[in-house]
Amino acid sequence: MVSPSGRAVYQVLGSSGKPYTCYVSCHFCTCPAFAFAVLRKNDSLVCKHILAIYLSQATGTCQELSGSDQQLAGILLAEEEEEGLGTVC
Repeated sequence: MVSPSGRAVYQVLGSSGKPYTCYVSCHFCTCPAFAFAVLRKNDSLVCKHILAIYLSQATGTCQELSGSDQQLAGILLAEEEEEGLGTVC
């Protein structure tokens, strides 16, 4: 989803069917693999969900929706409440 202010949030379904919220502008994903392999161990630059976004953009298969800043804020707040995140991009 892209808001009028230019912020973009992507939701990618994981292999278990759970949607993960990704922020490509700052290379951040809410999946556990990102937290472990990218942030903690520094083994990878991105997780497979962010890679999937890059690939879908490159192949023209990414479904991008426009929404209001309020809708985007609602997605971010719902994610924060669900995951207990302290900081988002």
